[in-house]
Amino acid sequence: MDTKSLVNDLISQDQFKMPQADKERILLPVLARQVQEAMAFSPILRKFYTTLGIPPDKYTCIADIPPVPVSMFKKFELRTCPVDQVTRTLHSSATTSGIPSKIFINKETSFRQSKGLIAILKNFIGGARRPVLVIDTESINKSDADTLSARGAAVRGISNFGSKIVYVMDEKNGELYLNAERLKDFMAAHAGQEILVSGFTYIIWTRFVKQVQEAGIVLDFPAMKLVHSGGWKKLTAQSVTKDAFSGTLAKIFNTKPTNIIDFYGMVEQLGVVFLDCEAGHKHAPDFADIVIRDVYTMKEAPVGKAGLIEIASIIPSSYPGQAIITEDVGEVVGIDDCPCGRKGKYFVFRSRVERAETRGCGDTFAERRKDK
Repeated sequence: MDTKSLVNDLISQDQFKMPQADKERILLPVLARQVQEAMAFSPILRKFYTTLGIPPDKYTCIADIPPVPVSMFKKFELRTCPVDQVTRTLHSSATTSGIPSKIFINKETSFRQSKGLIAILKNFIGGARRPVLVIDTESINKSDADTLSARGAAVRGISNFGSKIVYVMDEKNGELYLNAERLKDFMAAHAGQEILVSGFTYIIWTRFVKQVQEAGIVLDFPAMKLVHSGGWKKLTAQSVTKDAFSGTLAKIFNTKPTNIIDFYGMVEQLGVVFLDCEAGHKHAPDFADIVIRDVYTMKEAPVGKAGLIEIASIIPSSYPGQAIITEDVGEVVGIDDCPCGRKGKYFVFRSRVERAETRGCGDTFAERRKDK
């Protein structure tokens, strides 16, 4: 089987079934081949990989691949396909420096990102279409907008599983307000049904929770799933823990805390998201992997030791996403033996690196579609 067919098969299949040893054996030659192709196309990447690492044909494990720092996407044009094949460019603007990352996307990468995201989400929330309640305003997902925020991108991802979408917040003078009547109508139409809820963590906690409680609205969705991400740095500063967040939302929706699902992701690796399982761990899908690197030595950290999170993925063919190291701290908890039954590495997110540039937890990036 050729490399592209193998990549597409790995992305499309049921996820989290591959033991770590098998994943390394299957993914490593694919990643090595992709690194070779990147080196052949881009002088910048050829110098980077040549200076910092061993030749791709000498890799013995995924951790041998030199990871590209996320900051490089702000400083260099890291494109691994001809410019006329770029169909869109993702921009991630830091809230402090204002210097955007640029991630170039071609049709092949875009297709894989969509398939990968669906495969991951399907494993956690099922494949059936059902009503979707978005804890945000409809303006974040306008089809004619020339920019798409991370909040809008998340909605578009979850919409693949929606029979209909209802936005429960309205915007007035830059502030978000709960549309209580719209929420009550949704409740009347779908109480007790299996639904999906999606939202930005910080907005859910600081706007939705407060206003629902003040309005005295009682919800009844025991079979719901709420998928959320972003804003944990601000909530942690307010002493809001993940358990407190999940417990509060579970009470509001009359469901179990395990149905409140946090996920971790980044614009530089769209198509790869890491959702919390029933045991509270985040899992790498079969087409991607996690490496935790010691902050001081940059060597792979052992299980149980915190370090910088690196994400390796076979999805991109238009930019060097084979190994990207973040400014986030995490810890591999175990391998192949999570109580939830999913195979491969599982980890927990700890924090942002101290003094790392604040990126707004994902809500500051935009997707700009290039005119062809």
